[in-house]
Amino acid sequence: MLDVKEAVKVATEYIQGLYAPQPLPELRLEEVEKSADDKFWEVTLSFVVREPTAYLSLGDAARTREYKLLKVDAEGGQVQSMKIRRV
Repeated sequence: MLDVKEAVKVATEYIQGLYAPQPLPELRLEEVEKSADDKFWEVTLSFVVREPTAYLSLGDAARTREYKLLKVDAEGGQVQSMKIRRV
């Protein structure tokens, strides 16, 4: 059974692997919650993305934070899904 730290590590490595070889800028942990049935960890991670029109703008206006909700199997440690998390 994975503890919270292990679940976060699995989710972080998974998302970094999906977006490789580009590193995810300002990747950070936002939320972690165990499902009501204790079968999954729900891990929300976020990172900064540049808007397609970033070259037209100076400063942070062209940067947004994207949130991903990853569902990690608490027993086996595999990521089961990744969804866009709306805030």
